[in-house]
Amino acid sequence: MACFPLMVEIEGKNVIVIGGGKVALHKIKVLLPFGVDIRVISEGFCEDLMTFARENADRITLIRKSFEETDILHADDSTEVCFVVAATDDEKLQSSVSALCREKRIPVNVVDVKGKSTFYFPAITKNDDLVVAVSTGGNSPAAAGYIKERIADTLPDYYGGLVETLGNYRELALSKIEDYDERKRFFRELLLYGEEHDGELPETVVMEKLSRYDNQ
Repeated sequence: MACFPLMVEIEGKNVIVIGGGKVALHKIKVLLPFGVDIRVISEGFCEDLMTFARENADRITLIRKSFEETDILHADDSTEVCFVVAATDDEKLQSSVSALCREKRIPVNVVDVKGKSTFYFPAITKNDDLVVAVSTGGNSPAAAGYIKERIADTLPDYYGGLVETLGNYRELALSKIEDYDERKRFFRELLLYGEEHDGELPETVVMEKLSRYDNQ
């Protein structure tokens, strides 16, 4: 069964990562650009993870201890947990974390264990606010990563900035162009212009194209 892709705003939210090895570090590096605050709980940490945490001390907190149920706080707590990532090969701990999160209705990803997870990490490529995510429903992370790389290779570096520029004109376009399909054609036209001009989309060009809708 295919998983439905749902983009969720997580900036400023709290995430718990259980595990102190390279797998945990990989997940942390995926999450950090999205603005989360991460608590990492483990009895030990690899050197690379400790170095990365020191470099991002304002967003990553290392807690050297065994995981306990009280580490996942109640939903009415001011530091409510957005989701949990179990990046450990301890099967007993995996099962415990999975069961606890399900009980508290907190999304949980047990890395590489599909049956214990309630969500899966897609393979992600990010360019400013442009995010491309590929998922195989937890069946083959390697395939998802490969497909993501193929997609990323086709996207010019300027695309993130171009998308941001389009967003600056979204409200204006909504006020001038009532028809949904026509708005879609308008923004596609702007994208094509940007592609033809290496990501450049001057305001004069946008306003000229918008002027066609002044009498609607």
